Amino acid sequence: MKISSIESAADELAVAVSKSLNQTRLDYTTKDRADGPYLVFQVVHPSEHLFRVLRQAQQELDENHPFKDRATIQKRGGTVTDRIQLPETRLLRTVLSESLTVDEHTFGDDFFSRYIPSVFAYEEQIVSKSNYLVYGRRGSGKSSLLAYAKHHRQNDGQPYAWITMQPYAKRDDIQVSIDVFADLLRQLSRCVGDGAAFARLTNSLDDMREMNDSEARKSFTRLFPRIAREIANASDDSSDIVIFIDDIHVLAADFQPEFLGHLYSISRGKRCYLKISGIEQLSRPWNTDKQIGLESPHDAQILKLDYNLTMLGKSKTHIENILDAHAKFCGLPSVGYIAGADVLSRLVWVAAAVPRDALHLFAQAITRASSQDRKKVSITSINLAASEMAGHKLEDMEKDHSEEFSPTSDILEKLKEFCIKTQRKNAFLLEIKNGDPGFTRVQELIALRFVHVLHEGITPHEAGRRHQALMLDYGFYVGIRTARSVDLFQKTLKTPSAKELRNLPVFKPAMTPQAG
Repeated sequence: MKISSIESAADELAVAVSKSLNQTRLDYTTKDRADGPYLVFQVVHPSEHLFRVLRQAQQELDENHPFKDRATIQKRGGTVTDRIQLPETRLLRTVLSESLTVDEHTFGDDFFSRYIPSVFAYEEQIVSKSNYLVYGRRGSGKSSLLAYAKHHRQNDGQPYAWITMQPYAKRDDIQVSIDVFADLLRQLSRCVGDGAAFARLTNSLDDMREMNDSEARKSFTRLFPRIAREIANASDDSSDIVIFIDDIHVLAADFQPEFLGHLYSISRGKRCYLKISGIEQLSRPWNTDKQIGLESPHDAQILKLDYNLTMLGKSKTHIENILDAHAKFCGLPSVGYIAGADVLSRLVWVAAAVPRDALHLFAQAITRASSQDRKKVSITSINLAASEMAGHKLEDMEKDHSEEFSPTSDILEKLKEFCIKTQRKNAFLLEIKNGDPGFTRVQELIALRFVHVLHEGITPHEAGRRHQALMLDYGFYVGIRTARSVDLFQKTLKTPSAKELRNLPVFKPAMTPQAG
């Protein structure tokens, strides 16, 4: 075969491989052997994922293709100095960006090879035969933990239904429950022995969509016993049912207990278990006055993922493990190959140890480093990426806040004024006053990742008056010229001492203007 034909054939296989790698073209070379040409893709750290992609691409080639069975992946030779420009690094940036939104389909067949266990090893609990409320801020791993349980059931051929609540954001009408029930019964009808009964119930629910709310509510309530009976008939000791509800907090707060009460009425005692995720500060699973919903711990146990900066060592290890898993998936030996230990420490601190924020920041930092012709990701790259991320969090505020968020936005502006202009410190104390409107609004800022917890409760001055130690998100001042005079608390990743925390200024939400 002519040289031009060999080059064309090699390029054809390289293109085929790139289609499964987000159009990333791996470096390759052809070698002349006694039995003919051989194609060698070169990466820093060959991974099983890359070998699998190559095999799949080869299977799609014509039988007479010169590289049909004559290609492999080998480790790069020599020393690589410009690591940011490697195809493997570009692939990592894309993979990190893709992993920011987690749902039941994330990672597909590669889920378990890329999943990193939670800091508190909740995996054993989430797959058990119990109801769970999984709490955490956006990006803390709530959906990933639910997806872990879902993939286990999928691999074992066990019935489940997965409902994402975002389409029902801020709603409080009975049609939400009717629509969700129709969806989950439709899903179950495809994975239980006799799906005909579920299909008939689904048809009944579909008919309720044409009714007014009053008529629909009555018809819906009357259907509960039939649905519960069919749930019980479809489950047994060897094949229970799990219903996954992702992001319960987006529903109108007053409607959440009613909705969860509907689910509990068809699942309780029927070998049907609920696994529900939400942001704690925005979730209301139980209505005490009406005695409806899920009451913890009687009806559902709580798993909390939000500890972050209060457990720096474990949080840093967790985030590095996640980044390492993605790096190896893309053909790099570790994330440390393109970023030093000091850079990763700054990443964890700037991201407030929130896994998704760390992944987003690192992906953006790769882009920054590349545009500045750096050889590796630097602290400067991390800082610049952090300043760009505040806008994304403002978008999250609109998505996640179940009610009007203007009061929360107002308190955020006061807090920025206090930290950046008045005190010029990025950390502060807030007196714990449960029920106080100002304190509640700051808790919502914590839920939305504008503020981060350094310590849950200390007594800096008067006995009996406890304060939270908090930090304003780095995105509001790092990398911004007008805010570079802010005194950064804990520039290095270490657990702050009680003395350091007690010396922080006290923010008083109700006071205007703020006093130091």
